[in-house]
Amino acid sequence: MQQILIMGILALVILIGGITYLGIAGAAIIYCLGGNGSPRNRRIFFGILGVLMIYAFVCVCIYLAKYGRPL
Repeated sequence: MQQILIMGILALVILIGGITYLGIAGAAIIYCLGGNGSPRNRRIFFGILGVLMIYAFVCVCIYLAKYGRPL
């Protein structure tokens, strides 16, 4: 019973972390594409950072689905 509880909490933390991770990456991409008055270099940096975050998240999901264990 305790092992099931620990696995459930771990899954919940991973799920919430993944959603937060995608939210931050999406915000960075929207920030990059937005017509705001921030310097162009900063928008480009946040856009690239957002794309890299999404790419890393997808790679981790594929790795976990393939091998079924954490890095």
